Amino acid sequence: MSIACIIDSAAIRVRWETFGSKLDERGRRLFAAAEVRAAAGGGLAVVFKMTGLARATINRGEDDLDAAPLPSGRIRRQGGGRHALGDKDPGLSETLRRLVDPDTFGDPMRPLV
Repeated sequence: MSIACIIDSAAIRVRWETFGSKLDERGRRLFAAAEVRAAAGGGLAVVFKMTGLARATINRGEDDLDAAPLPSGRIRRQGGGRHALGDKDPGLSETLRRLVDPDTFGDPMRPLV
């Protein structure tokens, strides 16, 4: 008998469908990681199968469980997520403005420059 047979995968699926799948990105990671820990040995494979979350995502959730809580209202740690395109290319806004301005003459939203 495999360990996966001992783990109540149906209960994990019900909890995921009723609660876990409705959480934000970080909440889903934490939910899945908590389920893995509760299931003990073999839990990762079962939670992966029941939730459809990538194993790497679940592993990041386990790291999140051990980390300090995030400030209120944050989903990602500081510096996480996509950086603004303007940060990578400081001249982007001006270039786009030059491309669009000649074609938007008469538009009330056009900047008064």
